[in-house]
Amino acid sequence: MDREPYSAKLGGPTGIYPYTVKVERYLEDLREYFHDRKLVEYMLSRGENPLIYVVYEISRESEGEFNVGCTIIYPGKVGDEYYFTKGHFHLKEPTSEVYIGISGEGVILMQDRSGNVAAEEIKPGTIVYIPPGLAHRSINTGKTDLVFLAIYPSDAGHDYETIRRSGFAKLVVERNGKPTIIDNPNYRG
Repeated sequence: MDREPYSAKLGGPTGIYPYTVKVERYLEDLREYFHDRKLVEYMLSRGENPLIYVVYEISRESEGEFNVGCTIIYPGKVGDEYYFTKGHFHLKEPTSEVYIGISGEGVILMQDRSGNVAAEEIKPGTIVYIPPGLAHRSINTGKTDLVFLAIYPSDAGHDYETIRRSGFAKLVVERNGKPTIIDNPNYRG
């Protein structure tokens, strides 16, 4: 059999186990992604470099396979902007992705290449479908860890560079104690 079946357990500190890949993203890794870059640089200059999120993934390497990942975004904000993932388009544009909420609460921003944005809530038991061709970013809007599974074609690839250069057209910030979606004044679409 060329492709071996497997099983994994849900839960625990990594969300899935066993996993084959672990990726950690600290504030320093997201310095060009947050809206208030001066605040980010100030925090980093003071030695503040919090862990923003971790991805644990079961990665397959061939066409027709799915990768399964568990993302954990920690609660927090830079200024009034909630912690988030870098966000990306898929290199293979006609691929989609599915997120399944496990714990916590947040928002999934999705954006096409013209800057049109959609947002969906994610929380335990929620399934969010991300259609082909949309960039996507996950934001933790709660006070606990946001934990969700991601399932996508293993050959989809990740284009982080486009989002690093242009940003998302919208931001999720705290206003009057609640998550609010606003225009991103730094958006360069």
